[in-house]
Amino acid sequence: MLKIIFKILTLVILTAYLVFAIVHWAHPQEDEMCCGVDYLIRHKGEIPEKSIVDVRFVANQIKRAHISPVGKPLRDINLRGLKAMLEKNVYIDSAFCYYTAAGTLCVGVVPKLPVMQVITPTKKYFLTDRGNTMPMGNYELGLPQVTGDVSVARARKLLPLLQYIRNSKWKEKVEGVQLDVKNGLILVMKDEPFNVMMGSEEDYEEKLNNLELFIEKALPKVERDRYAFINVAFEGQVVGVKRTQKTK
Repeated sequence: MLKIIFKILTLVILTAYLVFAIVHWAHPQEDEMCCGVDYLIRHKGEIPEKSIVDVRFVANQIKRAHISPVGKPLRDINLRGLKAMLEKNVYIDSAFCYYTAAGTLCVGVVPKLPVMQVITPTKKYFLTDRGNTMPMGNYELGLPQVTGDVSVARARKLLPLLQYIRNSKWKEKVEGVQLDVKNGLILVMKDEPFNVMMGSEEDYEEKLNNLELFIEKALPKVERDRYAFINVAFEGQVVGVKRTQKTK
């Protein structure tokens, strides 16, 4: 009986010590100095080929805010203030900051995900996967372009089409979308001598499937540069518009 009680007491003491050690060593002491900064970039879902926000971008934001945590006591570093400062940036969706047991400051951010660039006669901007606008600045991300006299609300309606293009083989074939007053929605092709009249973004999957069949089965039989446009705007129809014809 005494052996059992002794074993139980020993187990309790060991458990208490382990809990104390984990709490004590897993968290740096307030008077400990920050020995370095690690940067983490976490993307939402897909990882873009090009991104505005990288380690250098985040480090520059901290530098511009005159925050130099290395060598300072951890108690003097305002984690909430640092997080709030980063989340004010127009290119950052969220941020998180914490210390490691070794006294290293970890600064992590989740960038916003731009999926198209919109260029109008009066302004240009990125549109994110959530339909929010971001200033384009001098950044070039190789995203599909939407051009023409298009409002933000109209551009948002094109998100499903642009997302579909970005996540399919059409990504390598379509350069962007043009909104034309006379002909409606036009796909600007990358390596084709013609563009594609879609009319509207409605039933875009069916229209693109019809276009694919036309390109594979009909176009090899004729000279591709004969056409200025391929029209898939009407249900069940694919019409080649020759260069000599005047499009309405």
